[in-house]
Amino acid sequence: MKKIVQFLMAFLLFIGSMNISATVGNNASFHVIQNSTVYINNTKNLPITASGIKIVYPLSTFPAIVEKGGNFTLRINTTYYPQEWKVMLSTAYDIVYDEINLPIKNSQYNITSHLWDIVASVPLFIEEELYNLTVGIASSEGYFETVEPRAVCVKEISNNFSFVHLTDFHIGDPRGMKVNIQQTIGWKAAKKCINEINLLDPDFVVITGDLVFGQLYPFEYSFEYKKCYEILQSFQVPTFVCPGNHDGYIQFGQDGFKFWQEFFGPLYYSFNYGDYHFTMVNSYDWPAKSRVAFSYLAFNWGGYIGNEQLNWIEKDLQKSKDAKLNFILLHHNPLWDTKNDSLLKNGYEGRKELLSLIERYDVDAVLAGHVHYDNVTIKNNTTYITTTTAASDLGSQDACWGYRLIEIKNGEIESYSYKGKYSIPSYRLNYTYTINDGSMDTVNVEIENDLEMNIEATIHFYVPIGNYEVKNGEIFMERSKGGIKEVYVKASIDATSNKEIIIHPKS
Repeated sequence: MKKIVQFLMAFLLFIGSMNISATVGNNASFHVIQNSTVYINNTKNLPITASGIKIVYPLSTFPAIVEKGGNFTLRINTTYYPQEWKVMLSTAYDIVYDEINLPIKNSQYNITSHLWDIVASVPLFIEEELYNLTVGIASSEGYFETVEPRAVCVKEISNNFSFVHLTDFHIGDPRGMKVNIQQTIGWKAAKKCINEINLLDPDFVVITGDLVFGQLYPFEYSFEYKKCYEILQSFQVPTFVCPGNHDGYIQFGQDGFKFWQEFFGPLYYSFNYGDYHFTMVNSYDWPAKSRVAFSYLAFNWGGYIGNEQLNWIEKDLQKSKDAKLNFILLHHNPLWDTKNDSLLKNGYEGRKELLSLIERYDVDAVLAGHVHYDNVTIKNNTTYITTTTAASDLGSQDACWGYRLIEIKNGEIESYSYKGKYSIPSYRLNYTYTINDGSMDTVNVEIENDLEMNIEATIHFYVPIGNYEVKNGEIFMERSKGGIKEVYVKASIDATSNKEIIIHPKS
């Protein structure tokens, strides 16, 4: 009976998720420092696309965030010898489509990484947006190019910013049906989190593991990674990811981490947002033989951080010791042993060593998931934050689906919880667009805020070219092309209230 139920769950999930598209990532280990230089290991055998050129950095799930007038370094793997490079940004999945060619300041072959380093400049006239990245090569064999979506974000970086911690995304996981069957089919719950986060418009999002399920039927990684990549493209803000146990099982001849490296990139890396440092850790670093699973039977699903990665983490923290704030992000909270998450009762390898590094280098906050409930623990001046699942089963009675908004003010962590220790529950923010009186130039959006907190929402309106004003909101940017104007509006919505924001031509 249990197998029949599992099959029916898998079938329902599959039916709700047709029309699959895929774009592949890369496999390497990355480190980014403040001046946008990128350090990469294990690059000798990087896969190259059919066009003979592959973007290694930046990626859709490891993007570059750069200010107007700034520079960033691309890492490119190619079989061709370039006579000329082309680097272009285009607005990501946007109706108002812009293309901007970037000046190239320098290009050289890195004999250590076996990659090309391309330093590109971002012009001052560019709008602050999330962009697709196109890289082209002119060589004696012809011209070739490749595209990485949502790989570059242009924005002003300050000491006041916010980001969302999302975890246990679980694309392909039927266990969310225990919470709500209708919202699990087609991964509606995961998509709803993305829609709400886009409305809140944080500066970026970090996802700490279990993006897919990988533990139900043979060869499911082939499907789930493609679908997850497709769903992540709905984010309108930069997105960084690190893996969890469900992302890295080995079963039926498939290694989940090979799919991770193909679609998402490195298993661990770090990045800076201005003077703030984020270390993305793989806490399911088990040797291959210890990651074996047979459907629901996995030998180990708890934490493991090997010596090689621990050495890398220590070097990374040494380099970032002058950061205003240091964050470590991973799937398994190092405060808790995971001996019970192993059929062989293997404990959390590397946990004590990581805790020692966290204390020695004064890490400000550690963000984790895995347990599907919320927890906040402060130990030795470090805040350990665990966030609930976005779409799977719940780990405690007071848990619910959600995500956590973390706000930094004047260089300090100002807030990270909703009503005490909790994440923001999903399905409490809703919005609906309506075109009034059949006229395309008058549009309203009704925002329902059922949360017990005030929010600031960002809304995009698409209207014919013209001059507009907004009721109950403030225009902060406009872009026009092809007879269409995109108007960016911010609006404040009080707790447990509704607000209608209306855009119309100036009278």
